[in-house]
Amino acid sequence: MRLTELDKTILLAFLVFTKGSLDTYVKSEELESKFSIRKRKLVRISLKRLTERKLLIRHEKEDKYKFSKEGLENASLLLREGAKLWKF
Repeated sequence: MRLTELDKTILLAFLVFTKGSLDTYVKSEELESKFSIRKRKLVRISLKRLTERKLLIRHEKEDKYKFSKEGLENASLLLREGAKLWKF
């Protein structure tokens, strides 16, 4: 499974917002507000893609997301290895 740079950034942002908790939900609006207006549509698409890959779990009734166990492991791995987000 290959993650894009935006996917990695979102997973790391979830790690910061939730402080590594599996029970904490993050509102999509709160996450999107951290990105520029032009990138917010891409953030929504990436959230959907991460949900389909079972790295994030969407709340049944509200527009909130939380980590799955696999998603937390991937985000922690990205943090430990030093996520290479951009090529120089």
